[in-house]
Amino acid sequence: MNSFQNHPAFQQMEEKKQKMIIMLAESVENKKLTEALPMVMAWKERMAQENISFTPEENNLLTEIFLSQMTPAQRRQYEYMKPFMKQ
Repeated sequence: MNSFQNHPAFQQMEEKKQKMIIMLAESVENKKLTEALPMVMAWKERMAQENISFTPEENNLLTEIFLSQMTPAQRRQYEYMKPFMKQ
């Protein structure tokens, strides 16, 4: 079990959301930022198509999961690019 699965926000989610988050976490694990970002964007698109939305707390958890799998250099890149990704 990944540590995020013990997070209260994760445990309170619908099972479908939990499965989708686990799928995302596994798919971006050990990926470079340039490989992971397109996967995350495609995943977000799929969530929108399936009418799945996340609460602010759930979104914070998603960010924590994503950041936890990055190196310090990747986190700096992400922080630089984050303002451009908000749409």
